[in-house]
Amino acid sequence: MSARLTHCSIATGGRPIRFWYDGQAVDGLEGETVAAALAASHIRQMRHTREGERRGLYCGMGACFDCLVTVDGVASQRACLTKVADGQQIRSTIPAGTSADPLQPLTPPADAEPTEQDVDVLVVGAGPAGLSAALAARQAGASVLVLDERLQSGGQFYKPLAPSHHAPRPADRQFAQGLALERDVHAAGVTIAQGAQVWAAFSAHEVSALIAGRATHIRCRQLVIAPGAYERPVPIPGWTLPGVMTTGAAQTLARAYRVAPGRRVVIAGNGPLNLQLAAELLAGGAHVVAVLESAARPSARDWRQLLTTARTAPDLVRQGWGYLRQLRAHKVPVLWRHAVVAAEGDSELRTVQAVQVDDGGQPTASPVLRFEADTLCLGYGFIPSTELARMLGCEHRVVDRHLGYLATVTAEDGATSLADVFVVGDGADMGGSRVASARGTLAGRAAARKLGFPTPPTAPRDRTAAQLRRAECFQRALWSLYEAPPVALNAVSDDTLLCRCEEISFGSVREQIRAGRDTLAALKRNTRLGMGRCQGRYCAVTAAKLVSEMTGRPLEVEQYFAPRPPAKPVPAGALGFEKPEWGGHKPAITPNLARPVEHAPFDTLRTDVLVIGAGVLGSCLGHYLSKAGQDVTVVDRDDINLQASGANAGSLHVQLLSFDFGAKAQEGGGPAAATLPLGPMSVRLWQEIEAASGEDLEIKITGGLMVADTDAGMRFIEAKAALERSHGIDAQVIDAATLRRLSPALSPKLLGAELCPMEGKINPLRATYAVASLAQQQGARFLRGCDVRQIERRPGGGGFVVHTSRGVIHASRVVNASGAWSSKVGDMLGVQIPVKGAPLQMIVTEPAPPLVNHLVAHADRHLSLKQAATGGLIIGGGWTAAFHEGMRLNRAERDSIEGGLWVARQVLPAVSGLHMVRCWAGMNVNIDGAPILGDVPGVPGFYNAVTSNGYTLAPIAARLVTDLIVHGRTDIDITPFRIDRFL
Repeated sequence: MSARLTHCSIATGGRPIRFWYDGQAVDGLEGETVAAALAASHIRQMRHTREGERRGLYCGMGACFDCLVTVDGVASQRACLTKVADGQQIRSTIPAGTSADPLQPLTPPADAEPTEQDVDVLVVGAGPAGLSAALAARQAGASVLVLDERLQSGGQFYKPLAPSHHAPRPADRQFAQGLALERDVHAAGVTIAQGAQVWAAFSAHEVSALIAGRATHIRCRQLVIAPGAYERPVPIPGWTLPGVMTTGAAQTLARAYRVAPGRRVVIAGNGPLNLQLAAELLAGGAHVVAVLESAARPSARDWRQLLTTARTAPDLVRQGWGYLRQLRAHKVPVLWRHAVVAAEGDSELRTVQAVQVDDGGQPTASPVLRFEADTLCLGYGFIPSTELARMLGCEHRVVDRHLGYLATVTAEDGATSLADVFVVGDGADMGGSRVASARGTLAGRAAARKLGFPTPPTAPRDRTAAQLRRAECFQRALWSLYEAPPVALNAVSDDTLLCRCEEISFGSVREQIRAGRDTLAALKRNTRLGMGRCQGRYCAVTAAKLVSEMTGRPLEVEQYFAPRPPAKPVPAGALGFEKPEWGGHKPAITPNLARPVEHAPFDTLRTDVLVIGAGVLGSCLGHYLSKAGQDVTVVDRDDINLQASGANAGSLHVQLLSFDFGAKAQEGGGPAAATLPLGPMSVRLWQEIEAASGEDLEIKITGGLMVADTDAGMRFIEAKAALERSHGIDAQVIDAATLRRLSPALSPKLLGAELCPMEGKINPLRATYAVASLAQQQGARFLRGCDVRQIERRPGGGGFVVHTSRGVIHASRVVNASGAWSSKVGDMLGVQIPVKGAPLQMIVTEPAPPLVNHLVAHADRHLSLKQAATGGLIIGGGWTAAFHEGMRLNRAERDSIEGGLWVARQVLPAVSGLHMVRCWAGMNVNIDGAPILGDVPGVPGFYNAVTSNGYTLAPIAARLVTDLIVHGRTDIDITPFRIDRFL
């Protein structure tokens, strides 16, 4: 059977071309995507996973990143969005990153500065909602720019015919409506940029995008977000096999590229879209084996809903009955109240299992059905793409439909809680194309009206509002007719994958939840769930549902992953722009960022030692104190490892940072220099902790390189190395040739480096939990959601009464391990602790081939660069983040993202061949370059354990304070670190 679908009014229009895929010649059509051409040749295996599995086309819209291929040396290209060309060399593996097989730049070289544009109304998304909004705003007189990631306007609904095909007239009404809307938009003078990636919205008036591969910063007076939706995950055994895809992906192949998704197709899900796909495939000559619908067959009992649909959208009802008649004519079974339960096959799909389900979604006693198929299309509902709206801080709510998801809270015209921001269409909440079009029109008019442009007379406004009410009425009735059984995850087997990108199973997530790591944030840190290229789109809602089922806690907005740029992975090289340098970290306010899930009060507790703060230092204190036989309680107002420690980049520093030496250093650099002997001691303690925990904490002592690219930089590191050697640190200066032999991927422009062999890296997402587990095994208590609000001193040095949000704790001694928030704890006892917070941001790229083995810093620039065990490059170095009061979190700044990537690219040119996957903000501690350790004069029993190099120095700082508490002395002189130096 040919994979090319036929249609009486559609013909091929692209010239035949030939390209090579993994060394095999493949024929295609000019104007179609790589995915379409491969599907037409029955090739379905694409990306290789870390565990050696293969992935294929899944979402078909560039959201899942499972169809990645390397095109002419350019890595991580989405086959579903990348056009084929004659002679291309395409492969399923990434380049080796060597001189013989380099990572080619993803985009043209960046200009000196981003391009800047000003526009009245910026619309993100060119589907029904976005195009309708753009048209309405432009007709009112506003200048309008539309940015759309897809190759053609129309979105997931209209799915216009690709340039590989042509038709003298639209093949159906859906095509005709989409083409008409697009013609009207162009005729009105709207500017549309296709293939444009909006990667961040920093405010209602500042949006960053890549247009034609160039970084562009758009200043808009009104912002309309219409990003559409993506199909929800359906985690069943085998759902990652090549051949399993969403209904939307199959429909894009069929409608836009006239390609069948497979030879034998099973379609399963909920809703009429599945019937439409089946009918379109049959009409084109494909073989549909069966359609499985999880809802019950409509019956006479549903007469009210049937009447409502016939009254509000008779054309759609006729269309739906037509699909059913077509399926009946082709003898394709439509099995109501049936659901797919497994996809089977070795390297590709071979068999589909399905069962009949009852009203509660549980399998009935009916026998399991098995279908031989090479393609399974899953269409069980959608999730709004709320990334940009959440990034801006628009109000959201939880929608308890299927797995549950977040929807943007909007008015009828799409207005959000944030002034000058509108969110419309299925990107706000699910409503279908007609609701999207009506709301888009209302939003466009409202945006123009806010700018002072004239709006249409009352009659057109009333007509649009009436259309919206009619469309909403139809949609409610349709959902009632297609009401699916509730989703329950308890029956999903432990070996089923929950997270496609990181290959995390249900069993491993359940294990973490049972161990008390029962928030998405804790699961992310412990399993890497949600850290892949899809950024949690295909696992977050499932994990949230699973947490809710296992803990009994309801779904809440704040418990989902925090919104961070980029909205989707974006080429890192295109965003790097040189920024002014400065000394050290920029201090800022340290507000309460906690989002606790534990609130239950406890009875009054008594403990020998109370540690305030359950970050890495507090956890190490719990470990060493409990090991020494102390009854220790560690409290945190949030959860273990969820603030500064859990947002750390994981560097193990031994040499001084560039801004801790010389003219940039605080207090002349003396306090920082005094800490030098602590680094090697602490690294060795980390190695002991790893051995004791029995876990792989990914500690790698590979050495640190501080590179220089100027003569002044070389003189700087020579002087710094001399100082470090005087404090017992192994530090040597190497020339350019030696540096090239040690790390050949680094820039040939570098003149040399300081090499510190004792430096390395650790996985901070696992290490804190590992040391906390050791502490708990030794009897330490950890109490989360426990906000310390008042500390009373008992008379005569008899200890403390600590009042928390959950109860009272009597403690003989109190250790302040609150990091950037330590001054707040000190204030409760009248002790001034000169500690400030410094919000910093980190960047991580997609997995890369081995590029750098060392921890890399720069003599003159803010840079910390390392390659994680997973392959991603972690880029930091003290670039500033900022606190967003409305969202109550620290978030990344555009200047810091651009500056950090520019420095990284100068040092490691291969950065230009990688995508930035995540950028997040953490909190550093600003003191004077040295920690504050030990007891406080005049406040017996009160100790501080605060350090600005927290992750590296946590074990040694905790060990020293433990020695003071238990033995009254330490083996090394801690005078330089006592608080007395500030008194």
